[in-house]
Amino acid sequence: MNIEQLKYIVEISNAGSLKTAAQKLNISLPALSQSVTKLEKELSITIFHRSRKGTHPTGEGKILIQKANEVLEKLQAFFDEAEKFTHTLKGELKIATFPGPLDLLADQITLYKKDFPFTKASIEEDNSQHIIEKVIKEEVDIGFILYTEEDIKNNKNIRFHKLYNGCMVVAVNKKSPLANNSYITEKMLENQPIILYNDHSILDFVQNLDVLEHKMEILFTTNNVETIRYALERNTAINIGYDYAFKTITGLANNNSYVTLPFVDTIKNNYYFGYIYPAHKGITQVTKEFLKRLT
Repeated sequence: MNIEQLKYIVEISNAGSLKTAAQKLNISLPALSQSVTKLEKELSITIFHRSRKGTHPTGEGKILIQKANEVLEKLQAFFDEAEKFTHTLKGELKIATFPGPLDLLADQITLYKKDFPFTKASIEEDNSQHIIEKVIKEEVDIGFILYTEEDIKNNKNIRFHKLYNGCMVVAVNKKSPLANNSYITEKMLENQPIILYNDHSILDFVQNLDVLEHKMEILFTTNNVETIRYALERNTAINIGYDYAFKTITGLANNNSYVTLPFVDTIKNNYYFGYIYPAHKGITQVTKEFLKRLT
């Protein structure tokens, strides 16, 4: 048995197929299959059921894969601790983020690089669903997203760390009759022209509103925050979105041309802001040091 074999069974479990895992691990399919078969023979245990529908862990396999996850996390902690003794932090930090904290993260990376010049850092902006996919594929080390309990339930291979509790709000121009209210009901949204930021939690929330069918006018969705700001300032549409966005995103925050209103208490609309990372991989020392400074 070796460490590579532990990595292999964890990746196969996450991918659900030998072919996908082999592509991710950048090794040939026969080599991966042979390595797992060799491990199974060594342990005298069948770790995976193989079929045309995919490769899935057996009951015993699930337990061993969980233990392999724990071993790999401990191994990463070992390397991180050893790295401290070199007195020079090295490595790469790849971040993907929802637009809100982009400016803050960029400022922190600048300061971080001054203290750790031998590190490399990159940051990209995207919506929360795409960031979840990038974290699962390990295209980035860490993602800052807005998410719901449903996202936690549907992504067991991701660790979620909450930083902020939020709620959905409706943004309306101050000249709109809606601006005179202290909260928004579904009835008030009837026949209102609406634009939405293209994020899965926002779209799911709107889809579940009873008023949607026949009575709500969704003009379009967009990934451009400036388009939303433009429509709000000119009173051509209203926007349903995250309260966090209107507190943090440049262009949306501190804008005197519109107001944000909460939904009535009977409408469940909670979400969280925080960071995510692959459950089986853990967080590297480079990432840990950045998060320590950020918080």
